[in-house]
Amino acid sequence: MLRAMLAALTIGILTLAGLTPVGAQTRELTLGNVNPAKHGTSQTSQQFIDKLAELTAGKVKVVHHHSGALGGEREVAQQIQLGTVDFGPITTAPLSTLVPEMSVFQLPYIFRDYQHVYAALDGGDAIRKYYDPILDKKGFKLIGFIAAGYRGIYGHYPINSIADVKGKKIRVQEDKILVATFKALGMISTPIAFPEVATSLQTKVIDFAEGGINTFYHNKFYDIVKHVADVRHTHQAVALIMSKASWAKQDAATQKSILEAARHAEQWNRQFILDEDKGIQEQVRAKGVSITKPDATPFREATKSVYEEFYATPAGKDARKIVDHILSLK
Repeated sequence: MLRAMLAALTIGILTLAGLTPVGAQTRELTLGNVNPAKHGTSQTSQQFIDKLAELTAGKVKVVHHHSGALGGEREVAQQIQLGTVDFGPITTAPLSTLVPEMSVFQLPYIFRDYQHVYAALDGGDAIRKYYDPILDKKGFKLIGFIAAGYRGIYGHYPINSIADVKGKKIRVQEDKILVATFKALGMISTPIAFPEVATSLQTKVIDFAEGGINTFYHNKFYDIVKHVADVRHTHQAVALIMSKASWAKQDAATQKSILEAARHAEQWNRQFILDEDKGIQEQVRAKGVSITKPDATPFREATKSVYEEFYATPAGKDARKIVDHILSLK
């Protein structure tokens, strides 16, 4: 963590001093990303970076620090707030530690399927209009949303029904809604930052972790545990955010290019994640992993109370309008 903070601070100092390895006509910005290079979120981020370079004729260069080089997602988000990092794809769960309204996306079974996810993110501007001013107050500029796939449970034991999870310890992202969700399932929820998941599974500090099957595969968790349950309790939404301070430093033409590059990346991402979802399970099975698909109905019924818990919070009370909007989409 200290190394990541020092690296980000060095980047910020060099940028402020104008000491970049590129020519004076080129502006160098930074993007911090917890995922490995082959992960869909990383590839989507690279699409954004490449398109921005193209639109600005090479005048804006974004250096992609993937694989957690600048720390975990919450750490990167804090660095973006400070302006020492310019961009980051931050999963809405760890982002909710700084912006509680982001917990909407973690509510269990709020999305029916991918078409519903896309209708919410792309079918209108209600969600973006709601979150724009909220993120602005916290020092962020919302650039776009990345779809990162449905989440399941992976760990040391097979899950064939809700009875198999009772009393088991599970790593969840740093989000109160996810803690409440797995508590409602009878599990012992343990918030752990992503860089610590592998070690926690290896040492059996936890029995399970919740996350995307794609994340399970690209981070080679199949070398540690051999069981995945495709329960699809949430779809992982990732906010592509920019430092508000950094955004303010860009001229109007660059700001326009940033938003256009983000739209390009979003469109690329939507098709990519659908294609990946079709084949990722076979890739996981090829690593000797068993994948079960327990009946989701008991999981859905057991977690209905989580909505009311969220509405009882100040953030949830305000964000209820967005929950109602998402649930109303056909």
